[in-house]
Amino acid sequence: MEDIKENLIPSLHFAENDGEELAEEIGLPRRATIPSLLQRNKQINLLEQMDHIEEQDKLNELRQRKGTVRIGQSKATHREKEPSANEHPFGESLMVLEFGENSPTEAIQWIVDKIRGRRVDGGMELIVRKEPLSTEGSKIIFHISATHMKLLEIADDMGFMKRTKTGIIRNFNVACLDEFIYDESMSLEDILTPADRQIIVKHALESIKADEDEHRIPGTKIILYHGQSIVQAAQSSELITNLYSLHDKRKLKDLRHRWVKPNRVQPIDEIRDYFGESVGMYFSFLGFYTYALVVPTVLGFLQLGLSEETETVPFFCVFYVVWMKVFLELWKRKSSSHAYRWGTVTMTNLDEPRVGYYGKLARDPITGKWTPQYPKWKTYVQMYCVTAPIILLCMAIAGFVTIFQFYVEAYLAEMFGPDAYILYLPSVVNAIYIAVSTLAYDWLATFLTDKENHRTQSQYERHRVNKLIVLEFVNNFLCLFYIAFILQDMKMLRTQLMMQLIVLQFLQNVIENFFPYLKKKVGLKIVRLFVKSNYEKLKEAHETYDEMGLHSLDEDDPRVVQNRKEAILDEYNTYDDYLELYIQFGYVVLFSSVAPLTAFWAILNNVIEIRLDAYKLCSFFKRPFARRTKNIGAWQLAFETLAVISILTNCGILYLSPHMRELGAGLSRESYTLTFLVIEHVLLGLTWFIYKAIPDTPHWVRVALAKAEHESRQALKRENAQRSRNVLFRRFRSVYDTHSMLT
Repeated sequence: MEDIKENLIPSLHFAENDGEELAEEIGLPRRATIPSLLQRNKQINLLEQMDHIEEQDKLNELRQRKGTVRIGQSKATHREKEPSANEHPFGESLMVLEFGENSPTEAIQWIVDKIRGRRVDGGMELIVRKEPLSTEGSKIIFHISATHMKLLEIADDMGFMKRTKTGIIRNFNVACLDEFIYDESMSLEDILTPADRQIIVKHALESIKADEDEHRIPGTKIILYHGQSIVQAAQSSELITNLYSLHDKRKLKDLRHRWVKPNRVQPIDEIRDYFGESVGMYFSFLGFYTYALVVPTVLGFLQLGLSEETETVPFFCVFYVVWMKVFLELWKRKSSSHAYRWGTVTMTNLDEPRVGYYGKLARDPITGKWTPQYPKWKTYVQMYCVTAPIILLCMAIAGFVTIFQFYVEAYLAEMFGPDAYILYLPSVVNAIYIAVSTLAYDWLATFLTDKENHRTQSQYERHRVNKLIVLEFVNNFLCLFYIAFILQDMKMLRTQLMMQLIVLQFLQNVIENFFPYLKKKVGLKIVRLFVKSNYEKLKEAHETYDEMGLHSLDEDDPRVVQNRKEAILDEYNTYDDYLELYIQFGYVVLFSSVAPLTAFWAILNNVIEIRLDAYKLCSFFKRPFARRTKNIGAWQLAFETLAVISILTNCGILYLSPHMRELGAGLSRESYTLTFLVIEHVLLGLTWFIYKAIPDTPHWVRVALAKAEHESRQALKRENAQRSRNVLFRRFRSVYDTHSMLT
């Protein structure tokens, strides 16, 4: 072995020197502190070999000890025989895995072995610690972490894009680590953000796939097919009852300090670093939309001041059409900028089955692997024969409530007079009904989408959002359409719109903040009162895990107490917040030309909500799973759909305007109607022109992407050139040496 190493040393030195010569030839700067590509690969390979050898030695030691350890031994005895946990520090708890107390020990042991196992054996080489047993707990809990080198290795496999020293965002490569340390104060730990580490560990868990000979999870009836994610299968069958992350209290405290204060600009990049691109994109959109509302707010006050002297509805109908389209197009540019800086601009959705997708096992016609197959026609039958009738029924109920409201108002007007305050009661009740039914529609949309059994996560989210859009559009705006185009009462329309907007926003803020606060304060006490733990059964299971050589967190580890507090909290998602903005945007653009203060109340609500949502997210919710995204997804289409509908509604309001009727008094009814059809098509053409005139991607982003692609091609050329030179040198040097010996 030593002889082999000595023979390899000259060639290694030559390759390093040759690489330096190549760098000089192509004009690359030489850095004495940066090792060459070959040297770094050699270091990484040696580290992996050392890790594998150390892992194998530990496993052999544990196998030899297995026969000498009895199940009935105490935990203290086991700790004396096990290696000290201090020798291999656990580090940050990146994921928490919960199993129910009735979960088979054999199944848990098998899954944990998979998580800790070597990659060559189908594992992911993650670090696992079990949480100490508590008399109050009813779950078997494991904390999962990973070494920093392992995180970087998986990040390389996942195709993360990171900033380099040249300022370009390109694919992360472990072999060129130094290129991604662009600041002197940076270290290896700073390359990956907290959200990146969470995404990586979750991806690693879901990447543990079943082998060809693994047809079920041991101790259970859960069937596996070749290539199926074991963790996802365990989640779908509720073997794994919960999977979540703990908050990093120090970083969360710093973020909350900067974010909650109303006099500070939102730290969007810091939000993204901690919560991920999905949450960062939502709060960026909320802030951008709030700033955009300043323009219609100012003009709304101007409209309010001029309405006594002149008719302003025609001007503001046109203005809102232009404003909303410019706003949506400018947001596309801003989201593209975020996506580039966050390294998600080139990401695509993988065609992987989502968690919860079910079907009959069959061979995939492309890969030949056994995968669940669900007939597409069954999905279509569910969509058109079940989902569609239910949605139509909900629309009919909303229509009945709307019409019934006006009958009640008419009855009250006859009893108490047209100016009585009690006439506002039906509008308030209708607004409360809308707020409550929003929660029911959210559940209904999720239930119906689950039944449709869409294969990918992107398909699932798109169909769920589409259902919410239809249901909420009817629920919130049907009443306003009835007033505007059936009753044609603009004064009533203005009153109803403002009542719904103010009451709905107030109720939503109360529900969004009060219930999570209440759950955090009393939830743990309720769990202690009503949840009973089978302590003896859990203790026996924990002793079995001790035999595996699985270390426990210390009893006084702060993560133990933190987990007990955070496990009962709700999970945050951006669906409800996007839905709230969607409804508010509809109020602003559909009928606000007759209600000038709509934008003002919207901007006032948003300024408060930004800080309330920040406090709520940092204080009352579990840490959400970070999701990588390059835009706001299906919600972009939802807002653009409202923009198109608003052209119809604003043209309709303009058509019914008394001022416009006076101007068109000399025209016949057909000519007057045709005129507004022409105006409508002109406005649609104007929105199309704005769409074409404002590129979705800024010029500097397109240039940066082209530059990154050029650098990638040049790097590939240099790598190929280096390999070719090494091959040619070894081949011709061997020929030359042989010829010399013969002569």
